[in-house]
Amino acid sequence: MGKRAALFPITLALGAMILGAGPAAQAAPTAITACQTISAPGSYVLANNLDIPSAAGNCLVITVASVSINLAGFSISGNGPGTPGAGILAISGSTTPVRGLAVRNGSVSNFTDGVDLGFANGSIVEELRVFNNGQFGINARGIVRGNTAAENRSTGIIAQGTVTGNFAADNGNTGIAAGFGSTVIGNTALGNGQTGISVICPSNLTDNTAIDNNGVANLVLNGTDCHNEDNLAP
Repeated sequence: MGKRAALFPITLALGAMILGAGPAAQAAPTAITACQTISAPGSYVLANNLDIPSAAGNCLVITVASVSINLAGFSISGNGPGTPGAGILAISGSTTPVRGLAVRNGSVSNFTDGVDLGFANGSIVEELRVFNNGQFGINARGIVRGNTAAENRSTGIIAQGTVTGNFAADNGNTGIAAGFGSTVIGNTALGNGQTGISVICPSNLTDNTAIDNNGVANLVLNGTDCHNEDNLAP
């Protein structure tokens, strides 16, 4: 009994050390406090609102794969919808392709392009509010979900992949433009200048709402062999 009693505190101490090692082994996200180039993989989080420091240029430029940026509810702002550059831009070199990016949870406005991840495969873009950009709000390949794109002068969301739960309203041209092979589910497009939702076939469209768009049509299918079911697009 004495030996067991002596071993019990040691066992508790070892258990506490093992349990405590888990969280400590995970590095905290790197704080972003100013516009910059991100050239190391890892997790990043905004610590404040970001404003472009000059009349033109990109704010956050990603040049490496496996980067996650949490805007943490903060905003990235340019100097007006004609400001040359993007709020967040991925640049992929010929020998260093940029893949596996994630951007989420904040606002991007007043650039030429809001979030441009068009050269990055397998991205996740979610819970963003992109508005008042000179061309498009979001351009991405991967999963684009739960975003709001409003009052961008051309297209709200350009995406190829899984496009779901987005809201696009009052954009100058198209609310949501989806590339071929996309799954487009549960999106809403209202009051856009030309087209609500435009899709390149073959793609899968289900349970989308596109109404009161003011130009070509509420829903446009380009090509053949699209699966088009249960969409409200009079």
